[in-house]
Amino acid sequence: MKFALKVKFLMPGSPERFWKKLSISKVQSDYKPISDYGLIGDLTTCALVGVDGSIDWLCYPRFDSPSIFAAILDVNKGGSFQILPDNGTDEFEASQYYDGPTSILITELKDSNGIIRITDFMPCFRVTGVLVSTAEIHRRISCLQGNFNVRVSVEPRMDYGLLVPKVETMKGLGYTFSSPDPKIRQSVALVTGEKFAVGDGSIQADFQLTPERSCIDLVFRGGGVKLHHFREAYTDEKLRETREYWTRWSKKSTFTGKWKEMVERSAITLHLLTFGRTGAIIAAPTTSLPEEIGGMRNWDYRYSWIRDSSFVLWAFHSIGLDAPEELYLHWINSVFYLTAENLQVMLCVTGERDLTEAPLDRLEGYRKSAPVRVGNGAWEQFQLDVYGILLDAIYFSHIHSQVTNKRIYDFIVKLVVKAVVEKWTEPDCGIWEVRGEKLHFVYSKMWCWVALDRAVRIAKEIGEVEDAELWSLLRDKIKVQIMEEGWDPEINSFVRSYGSKKVDAANLLMPQVRFIAADDPKMTSTIDRTMKQLMSGGKFLYRYRADDGLPGDEGTFLICSFWLVNCLAGSGRVEEAENLMDSLVECSNHLGLFSEEIDPKTGAMLGNFPQAFTHMGFISAAVAIAKAKQRNAPKTVPGAMRKEA
Repeated sequence: MKFALKVKFLMPGSPERFWKKLSISKVQSDYKPISDYGLIGDLTTCALVGVDGSIDWLCYPRFDSPSIFAAILDVNKGGSFQILPDNGTDEFEASQYYDGPTSILITELKDSNGIIRITDFMPCFRVTGVLVSTAEIHRRISCLQGNFNVRVSVEPRMDYGLLVPKVETMKGLGYTFSSPDPKIRQSVALVTGEKFAVGDGSIQADFQLTPERSCIDLVFRGGGVKLHHFREAYTDEKLRETREYWTRWSKKSTFTGKWKEMVERSAITLHLLTFGRTGAIIAAPTTSLPEEIGGMRNWDYRYSWIRDSSFVLWAFHSIGLDAPEELYLHWINSVFYLTAENLQVMLCVTGERDLTEAPLDRLEGYRKSAPVRVGNGAWEQFQLDVYGILLDAIYFSHIHSQVTNKRIYDFIVKLVVKAVVEKWTEPDCGIWEVRGEKLHFVYSKMWCWVALDRAVRIAKEIGEVEDAELWSLLRDKIKVQIMEEGWDPEINSFVRSYGSKKVDAANLLMPQVRFIAADDPKMTSTIDRTMKQLMSGGKFLYRYRADDGLPGDEGTFLICSFWLVNCLAGSGRVEEAENLMDSLVECSNHLGLFSEEIDPKTGAMLGNFPQAFTHMGFISAAVAIAKAKQRNAPKTVPGAMRKEA
């Protein structure tokens, strides 16, 4: 069941908010739709909180660490932190929203006796310029109306559900959950003065909230409760600081067009997926949410792709949010300094390179869609686009902050160009990381052109004229080859790979990287052919329709539809772009969050969630429409009004 679009972004207490009917027994025994989750985080890790108030996903201490709660991947073994009504019946209602332009998530539960509000947040703010992240989840349970009986169950499971923790009671302070395996160094705690019953690796308590006892604060934190020597958790102060941090950050956005609130929410979501210490941006906070229910296309996205991160920086910049840019690019430059000829498509958030992929047989997977995987085998793939994406990011940084110095030029830019010169004629795995035969993907060759184009521009900017002249020759040669071998006159379109008759939605990026104008006849016909071959349901695009070396099917990729919006707006089909955008907005959940894919038959979310790529695409599409409308707006002639008068 999907939340109604009209209730999005309403402020706390709004009478228009949508209440979803839920069953306690079903909540405890079944998988929620992916769309039924909200995101909280602290720029180190994050958690998914269900509309029923259950935390079903948390990795600790950082995004790519083993999970503590993973009920979203195994409702029986994964572990969760539940707050549920205890009213003697099976039914209750729930509503969920964010506290304005922040990461503070509010869930309200209602039954015949009353209403409670659960305020969930992870403290995140700056003090004298230093990012403060306390490795805590604060859960404030407040009674809004009547008398409300609530049952709280805390059931951590270490190392992706493998280990049942030891529970230690610290009188007056709370409860510590620690791994029984000394090799798995995970320890967490519930800081509370409330009394819980201790079970097998879990604790549980029943509370009655009344007007006289209207609030309970629970703090789930990393490390044992021994590290917290005092009862005071400073929830009020941390809540205020966190609210101020996100509100202040959001106000920096310069976007004023249509879908302003959703653009704001997408930006906050992207910032939540940023690792604060390096600026690395993860693709998604989850692993193995399936691209097909019951299928095996389940991947770990908790890493930083150079491609995704660079695209996110585009999106941030387009709405005036440049804060992560300098930190990320300094980090990337440090990682690839003197090794730029051997670029890797993705990294851990602190720069580790070995992301060996392995299945976790102990978890059944979301709705029994095994396997659950950790690591991602694409880290070893050869993908040509990474060269162009890195140089595009460096050029982007150079023109906005002039950070390209001689060392970066000599030991990154020139080394990347050297690699492109040597490798651009080779087939690769492409943007979609196919696990079948390598091909000469048109998209990949385009990024080789981008690499040389940006290198030429950088060289000219810093006075390296000879390099610019030399590299421009190969740049032009690559473009000629793409126009000849990547274009098929029979279908009147750019194709997926040399010699193919199939199209690829990734080629819709051509105008955005300035390879070809959106209104160029070759591009407009490619847009039409892409819609004809890949569109489903009038708004969803598949990435491609071709064998990719994997069994099974997948959903439609939302970012591809947002790329299409961008192309339509750029080619002058603004009304068509806006209509498509309006229909795609309906694919977000009740909080304005997007998944990776959509099942075109049911409209259900598929893939990892929330997906950075999709949110980036949404922001870029919204900006493209706003710019197109501005270009088409009638020009006011100075003095015209006075003359008419």
